[in-house]
Amino acid sequence: MTSDARSYQDRAKAEAGMAFRFAIVGGVATLTHAGVALLLLQSGLLPAFLANIGGFVIAFAVSFLGHHHWSFRTENSGAEAGRRMRRFFLLALAGFALNSSALAGWLGLTSWPESLGILFSIAVVPALTFLGARLWAFSAKPDAPVQDKS
Repeated sequence: MTSDARSYQDRAKAEAGMAFRFAIVGGVATLTHAGVALLLLQSGLLPAFLANIGGFVIAFAVSFLGHHHWSFRTENSGAEAGRRMRRFFLLALAGFALNSSALAGWLGLTSWPESLGILFSIAVVPALTFLGARLWAFSAKPDAPVQDKS
């Protein structure tokens, strides 16, 4: 096997590992979002949209910490925390706008339970969030090479 082929295989393996870690953290964050939002809704504390915002806020913290410290960890990730958080927050807000649009459509177009609408709207975003996180929010600075530290 040539060194180029080995390098390609190593890079593909690192990317697959990163995607797997992203999926794990994203799954935990999604369950957090759903759990908090449904708890707030079902307890009668908040209506669907406000419950969804509450779930988003808590899930953002879970998601950022997991991705920063595990999914996209690099040697310089500690020094990059502020930049990463700002970018990931903007990405998360864009995802949340899509999530909220899906929920609004659900609530406006169906008579089905609000709790199902929250779950549907949460499921819309993950693939787009991975691409944005990998290519922008957690990208290395141009002068800093990305290294997998799993």
